[in-house]
Amino acid sequence: MARSDPARSDYCATRHLLRSLGDARELKRNPLARDALRAIEARVNAALRELNARHAAILLRVDVERHDPRRVAADLALSTRQFHRERRAAHDRFVAAYRYAGFAPAVVGVDDGFAQRVVERATSLADSGESASAAAMLDDVVRSGADTALRCDALTRLAQIDAWTHRLDRAQTRLSGAQSVLEFSPLSDERRAELRDSIAAAELTLRWFAKGPAAVTGAGRGGPRETLTRAAAALRCGEAAHAVQLVQTLNENALALRAPEVAVDVLALRAELADFNAEDPLRSEALFARAASLAREAGLGGRALYAEHQLALTRWMHSRSAHDRSAYRRLVDHIDWSLPARLRSYLIFSAADVELAIGDPRRALAAAQSAGGVSTNRYETFSAHGFAAGALLRMGRVADAGAQAARAADAARAEGHPRVLGLAQRISAQAFLAQGNRRAARAAIDESIECARYFSSPYVLAQAQAVLGRIAGR
Repeated sequence: MARSDPARSDYCATRHLLRSLGDARELKRNPLARDALRAIEARVNAALRELNARHAAILLRVDVERHDPRRVAADLALSTRQFHRERRAAHDRFVAAYRYAGFAPAVVGVDDGFAQRVVERATSLADSGESASAAAMLDDVVRSGADTALRCDALTRLAQIDAWTHRLDRAQTRLSGAQSVLEFSPLSDERRAELRDSIAAAELTLRWFAKGPAAVTGAGRGGPRETLTRAAAALRCGEAAHAVQLVQTLNENALALRAPEVAVDVLALRAELADFNAEDPLRSEALFARAASLAREAGLGGRALYAEHQLALTRWMHSRSAHDRSAYRRLVDHIDWSLPARLRSYLIFSAADVELAIGDPRRALAAAQSAGGVSTNRYETFSAHGFAAGALLRMGRVADAGAQAARAADAARAEGHPRVLGLAQRISAQAFLAQGNRRAARAAIDESIECARYFSSPYVLAQAQAVLGRIAGR
């Protein structure tokens, strides 16, 4: 069959360029390929970073990886007509970015190997919500002749994708494969330590998602990814002092050069800790803004979205203004349900929390019910029930709120979740008070205050103490 002529059109030229990367002889026919081979590949990488996740997935899978277009269209939930329209638009945007003169200075000395770049692109796609395309590309790396370190890295990232889409059993299988590759591969000490840290963090993530954050809050002496995972779990359990100690061992400036996704997570966690500990409100806002900016620069769309949500939420909490409330709710109302289930869970739990505290109880109840629907462990289920109970109480459904709060409190007490117990007992105390039972209200609020004193923020402790004041008639 005659070869396609890359000189016919920009569309033919970009298809030929992407399919011929690494083939210097074939690239000589392409009008877009007038630089040295390494410079061409660097310009391609820079142009791909300018595309949205869907367009990048189409070009990478169909034109670079040679995946079946029908399978790619199905993974992206596109009809045949929509797929071809999106593919044409992707090529148009790619060629415009490729030709942009601003990319020229960035092309010198950039080449970490084709498989490494596939892993990096897949990471960006997965973070931006294109999990199926990212997984397909990483599977190619695992089955390829890439070196063992890259295959181990690809398996670990596949496990993280499965974990964040709540396919926990499959994620565990991937991690077992990564462990086997690591165990029997000759690697440098530094590279082995990096991969061991990634696997350890993924294992902790799986344990967290299956059993709750309390299952992974131990001290540990691992690498930055493992330490970050333990710190985030500690904060979720209300152990802010322990989380601060762990975060202080991490240097996000160094991480930004080697692992931008970890650096973004460190910034976001520091922002959450600043809010939890009632530090300077501008500090948490500045940290969330930095996290969002770094995530966007690194092509990490999901992390950028999370940081932007938290920034808008924090601004509303600090200002209590109608403008900031509307800005936050616009983000929540446009959450893309194709995002990984874990990311949606984090966003919805945050919405339930802030709406219960200062917003609309009906929105809080809807968010709590949605959060319960995507929970993967009992800690999250109890938390969702606690938020729902609080929303019911604010809506005047006292008996329903009391019953729901009592169930959540009993379960949280039995399984050792003091932060959830403090919330549930505060709701129970208010329900008892509304029903005229001051003795039961006092017992519930005393337990709530005891939990809040050690496992909740100063704001939550103040809320519980205010309820105590009403019970005591102060």
